[in-house]
Amino acid sequence: MALNLERLTPFEIHAPEAALVDLRARLASYRPPREPADAGWRFGVDGSYLEALIAYWRDGFDWRAAERRLNALPHYWATLDGGDGPLKAHLIVQPAARRDAPVVLLTPGWPSSLLEFHEVIQRLTAPERYGGDPAQAVTVVGAELPGFGLSQSPSRPMSPRAAAGLWRQLMVEVLAAPRFIAHGGDWGAVVSSWLALDHPDLLSGLHLSMLGLRPGLTRGDPLSEAETAWLGETKRRLELDGGYREQQATRPTTLAVGLSDSPAALCAWLVDKYRSWSGAGPDDPPPFDRDAILTSATLYWALGDLPAANWIYWADRHEGGIGLAPGERIATPTGFALFDRGFFPVPPRAWAERAYAVRGWDVHPYGGHFPAWLTPEPLSDSLLRFVNDVA
Repeated sequence: MALNLERLTPFEIHAPEAALVDLRARLASYRPPREPADAGWRFGVDGSYLEALIAYWRDGFDWRAAERRLNALPHYWATLDGGDGPLKAHLIVQPAARRDAPVVLLTPGWPSSLLEFHEVIQRLTAPERYGGDPAQAVTVVGAELPGFGLSQSPSRPMSPRAAAGLWRQLMVEVLAAPRFIAHGGDWGAVVSSWLALDHPDLLSGLHLSMLGLRPGLTRGDPLSEAETAWLGETKRRLELDGGYREQQATRPTTLAVGLSDSPAALCAWLVDKYRSWSGAGPDDPPPFDRDAILTSATLYWALGDLPAANWIYWADRHEGGIGLAPGERIATPTGFALFDRGFFPVPPRAWAERAYAVRGWDVHPYGGHFPAWLTPEPLSDSLLRFVNDVA
């Protein structure tokens, strides 16, 4: 399917040199916090790891080389009606070679950006380069939510359901895509799920790497033993590592002071999530190379607005949450590619089927919360199989 790109503005990612000079100056004055003896990763980010990473960020990391890698894919601005005025969304639009290819809308979550999807996008649009079938290639629209990545922040917190309406505007009114498949992880899974529920006529399929919406259970609905165990383990993990959700949902501006004023605080916040949601062992650092981590950190510091991405937690808490109403169910055919060792445990299929019309169910032992980074091949393969099934 050919998309209408006439209303998009192409651009290349480029951080002003003044922003990089200021970044290095701030990193040079980093003041490490006091830590308990033999802290390691037990109390959050490991101080010695962070200090070495900051030193490399200041003196060794080559942002201009990272820019060149990022600009290997085509970047666009799409101007949307954000309700209080125009809102610019950052897109990567990569067509497949065949004009009749289905369109897939990719939406990353938090604390993510389209950076994580670079290899996935290439695997989806040109599978033959990776030993796949060129007849399965899809056209990809990668879109960052308001305040995420390089997308402009809204004037006030925007709920995931409102963001789904924004994506309807993007795909129908801007890109003229009458039908497409939506894929998402983290908040991208939530937004894509609301898109399927509120605009089912637009989607031929929904593909998720995380369960987006909760089933609308009533008091008398029986739960299986597996579902009860999964809910218990989910609750345990939230009690262990869910403080970030409460902070962002209740006092996002207080947190934003550190993330906006200190690149070290920003880096520590990102590293903590990249590590703990990727299956690292108790004494292991994040399973990403340091250039990848610092590319993400520099994107947000020099060009993005990470504190505004936190607003979605506040909006979700105060404007409806992620639960379906009793009796509601997403009728769009839905495929899941779920990756263990992330923040949430993999749910039983029966739990997902309470909320979704499950058409595909792929479970992988590794990949965690960032499978596009850690395990791009199985994620891409799952998505291509699903598209071939529903398109």
